[in-house]
Amino acid sequence: MTADQRLDQLEPLVSQTLAVADRHTTQLKQIIGIVSQQSDDIQFVLREIIEVKQDIGELKQGMVALSEVQKTTNSRLDVVDASISGLDTKLDRILGLLDADK
Repeated sequence: MTADQRLDQLEPLVSQTLAVADRHTTQLKQIIGIVSQQSDDIQFVLREIIEVKQDIGELKQGMVALSEVQKTTNSRLDVVDASISGLDTKLDRILGLLDADK
């Protein structure tokens, strides 16, 4: 077999091999694009999760502050309730004394 005949036999094989390599290159580029998009999507979700966690932390701090306000308010209401009870007792005495004078 001559060199030209060998080249004639190799030429279709090389052509097919290059065509397969081109298809694989195209597929790899598509896969890279898909992976890149998914990576961007995942990063977006992770950033949103971090933001939600920060918001939850702020809400927890707000709830602690509200709890302290509620405790203070309850203490003040207890003082007011005690004062009202004391006034009720005094009014009952006054009314009792007024009724006794009749």
